[in-house]
Amino acid sequence: MRLPEKADLMPWFARALSSAPRYSMKHAIQSTRAKIRGEQDLAQVFLNPRDPFGLPLLQALVQLQENYRVRFRLHTVWRLDDDMFPEPALWRAWAQLDATRLANLYGFTPPDRPTPPTETELTSAAARLLSAEQTSEALTTALSVFEELWRTTTGSAPAGTPDEAALSDNETLLRRLGHYQGSMVWYLGDWFWGVDRLDHLERSLIRHGLNRRTADRLIFTRTWANLGTEARTPVDGKPTDSTPLEVFFSIRSPYSYLGLERATKLAHAWKIPLRLRPVLPMLMRGQSVPDAKKWYIFHDTKREANKLGIPYGFVADPLGPGVERCYALFDFARSQGLEIDYMRSYARAVNAEGIRSETDAGLKLIVERAGLNWQKASPLLDDQSWRYWAEDNRQAMYECGLWGVPSFRYGAVSCWGQDRLWVIEEKVKKRVETSSTQGVWDPTVNAEVKQSQRSN
Repeated sequence: MRLPEKADLMPWFARALSSAPRYSMKHAIQSTRAKIRGEQDLAQVFLNPRDPFGLPLLQALVQLQENYRVRFRLHTVWRLDDDMFPEPALWRAWAQLDATRLANLYGFTPPDRPTPPTETELTSAAARLLSAEQTSEALTTALSVFEELWRTTTGSAPAGTPDEAALSDNETLLRRLGHYQGSMVWYLGDWFWGVDRLDHLERSLIRHGLNRRTADRLIFTRTWANLGTEARTPVDGKPTDSTPLEVFFSIRSPYSYLGLERATKLAHAWKIPLRLRPVLPMLMRGQSVPDAKKWYIFHDTKREANKLGIPYGFVADPLGPGVERCYALFDFARSQGLEIDYMRSYARAVNAEGIRSETDAGLKLIVERAGLNWQKASPLLDDQSWRYWAEDNRQAMYECGLWGVPSFRYGAVSCWGQDRLWVIEEKVKKRVETSSTQGVWDPTVNAEVKQSQRSN
């Protein structure tokens, strides 16, 4: 009898870590500790002046205080670790564009200054943020600092040097609590990135009875709640647009799994083509994914998946042979017109069903339920030609100014992250509105799309 190997046990370990009882126990422990300290209403906020996402986040926190009985304790941090940000130049350009899009979505003041802040401006801002941390006006002061930093280009920032010891203490706390970057909120053991994850924070505040209103309506849901529900479908059933929605994704990336599911629904709702462009995972491209980042992604994907009604957590990591075998059969699946079914089957298997894709038994199940013939597929597993198009896809993604997955491109518009598909949908809407089918859509089909969104 063969003894279980590590690869046999890891999916069950992941399943246990992401189970509802485990999260319930963690939250109960954190809540009890906070109650003993009188801090059930206290959230820790970590801000880095070099991170433009801090500006919309601070505006959102001011709004949260109007709706919830919550206190925010601010901590200024400074470092951007190279292993956490493998493409710093691309990150800086993307972060400002993305933070500006997000701010505009919620009607906030965007960080849209035309030139990056100077080092003098940044160090001055860090010093002012540190000075404000212990004051009762910390939140409003920090907001003013970020507005001046990311909205003006006068170069007249007051002189100031941050206290290195204070910055070090804040960064130590950030890492001790389990994270690595700014624009993060920590509350009762959970992390919330920027504005995007504040809906999860709202749910937690509501569970603890801290909402000021009688209704439990969430504020920060615009990035995901209505995706595809207002799609205009031509009455003739023809595609809305021939421009494809390109999906750059890695079969190992859990966010790619969510992004593929959501992009498929969006493309179906608007009747636009979907083009899959797989790339190698970061680790197989020579880039690192430190443990703190890996575990945050795992737990964040779990709660996002729960919110979206997508199964996740029974993870059989396909890194290495699993990825290679997946991509080796992609062209075969595409030749049958089943590449989307194949990738969705594969992604669901390794993210939600604990199926080991590096084994023939596991891969056979994935292949056959996608409608493909295993006897025809299996001889193709040694084909290495996929490496050429995987590299082409990576280069195309970098040409968009992006380096991580899932990324999406629709015409001239591109974005990164499964929670940025609304950016794509806005562009699709504009194209539909200016097309010859403007205003011509089938309300019956549209109602079916809405019902499908609700049932999923």
